[in-house]
Amino acid sequence: MFADASGNPLLQEAAKTVFLSLWIVGSFLLLVLVGPRLAKKRLRQRRIRSFREPAKPREGGFLQKIAGRLQLADELEFAEWKIAPELLLAGALAFLLIGMFGSQLAIKLLQEQLATGADRFARLNPWVLNACIGLITGALPIFLLKFAVQKKRRRIALKMIMLTQNIIGHYSPALTLTEVLTKSAKTMPIDVRKEWNRLILNLHMESAEQALHDFARRIDNHWADDLADLMLMGAQYGTDITQALHKLVSSMQKAKSNEEKRMAMVAAYRIGTLLMIGFAVFAVLFNCYADTGNFRHYFLESGGRRIITFAVLVLFASLAMVVRSGRKPF
Repeated sequence: MFADASGNPLLQEAAKTVFLSLWIVGSFLLLVLVGPRLAKKRLRQRRIRSFREPAKPREGGFLQKIAGRLQLADELEFAEWKIAPELLLAGALAFLLIGMFGSQLAIKLLQEQLATGADRFARLNPWVLNACIGLITGALPIFLLKFAVQKKRRRIALKMIMLTQNIIGHYSPALTLTEVLTKSAKTMPIDVRKEWNRLILNLHMESAEQALHDFARRIDNHWADDLADLMLMGAQYGTDITQALHKLVSSMQKAKSNEEKRMAMVAAYRIGTLLMIGFAVFAVLFNCYADTGNFRHYFLESGGRRIITFAVLVLFASLAMVVRSGRKPF
């Protein structure tokens, strides 16, 4: 195999690409995993030597800030993915490199098979196109996480009527908010139980307002916001919110059918986007194999490369819109 690779420039470049990608991903993992541990160890040693007051923890590094802005840790915990945010970013980086270098190798392979005359020896450097393809492949782990979060939120949203009716069955103005939530926890739907137990735990560590709003933020639908506001109103002012809860259930029952239609459209949009990506790849390959001259139009001429690059960006925007369209309403 190595003998064949030594005589084939394409295989040599593929081998170099693989080793370069492994080196970049490995360096990234060392940076995000080993670096923070060494920093904590040095800080612990300084504390032991100094015998002073404990030093204040430093703010997270650049990668931790990126993960925080993307809310990766929160969404990973919500989706029940047993993986660190840094490892998810490392996976995204690996897929980005696979997309970039893989597209470059695929284009060169097509050049060897389809190009004729001087086009077989033309130098190919479609780095903008490769970067756009890498952007799509690198974002795949993030998109998959977003889809998993939306799937779980969808299951919880469908249980909001049962959740509210369960609260009504245990609610009494004489009970405190924590007592009501604790009594109703045992009969909560399975899809909601983990988030409900988290809400009860948060009530012991922070204010009722913060805990309820955090619950509504994680569930991410309007009915959770309304339920949190009602529970907070009853806890702060001691008013009987039983009738308001019944009205909330009635409103949810009326809106449920509309939400099911909306989610069916989102699912169709998601499937259509994936089919559109597959069809775009098939169309380019079919045109190149049907007429070898099309390879030059697609990959050697600047106008063709711009069209393909624009199409790839449109596909990425479509995936982002699929993620965006699946949020909030119920």
